[in-house]
Amino acid sequence: MTQDHATMEPNPLDPRGLELRNRCTQLFGRFGIKAMSMDDLAGHLACSKKTLYKYFTDKRDLVSQALHSHLDGLEAQMDDVMHGEGNAIDLALREMENKHKMLSAINSTVLFDLKKYYPKVFEATHARRRNMIRRVVVHNVTRGMEQGMYRADLNVDAVADLHLALVEDMVRQAENGTLARPLAEHFKALFTYHIRGIASAEGVAYLETKRLTSS
Repeated sequence: MTQDHATMEPNPLDPRGLELRNRCTQLFGRFGIKAMSMDDLAGHLACSKKTLYKYFTDKRDLVSQALHSHLDGLEAQMDDVMHGEGNAIDLALREMENKHKMLSAINSTVLFDLKKYYPKVFEATHARRRNMIRRVVVHNVTRGMEQGMYRADLNVDAVADLHLALVEDMVRQAENGTLARPLAEHFKALFTYHIRGIASAEGVAYLETKRLTSS
């Protein structure tokens, strides 16, 4: 039985292959996945389709590698934020701004395209995406409780599960094309709701000072 492309370990790419993969990731984010055929990608990259097929078995392989590469970058960024300077609310706001910027830059059809046309690729990364989000929330909530920025009576696992459920519902609506507002705007509102819901009185006061200084 042949192994599905979404679960196969891709061969390491040389510098040219990495460049092509990274530029394709940007093109998918800008135009959507379905809208970009291999011909379109080759045209934007000023290379031949033969060159693309030298590095990627087919479009599904390319989409899979592009998505994993994107998640690698997100995970590295999240680790930097988690271990950065400042209190837990500072770090949570920094993470929110990073995600807001990223979501503002991507085409609204990306998640819909991924789920509809490349479901195996989507499912292959589902657990990883959940674990990334949960790990950051657990780390941030624990840190905030220790600093007095978040309420002392919180159940950390329950908070992480609830936040994850809200994020997944947002993603599900984006996949189905039923989200009532832009994805970046919805995420920012969701994240603000999350922080306010777990903040202590001291944390709420600090959050207000941050809001006033940024307005």
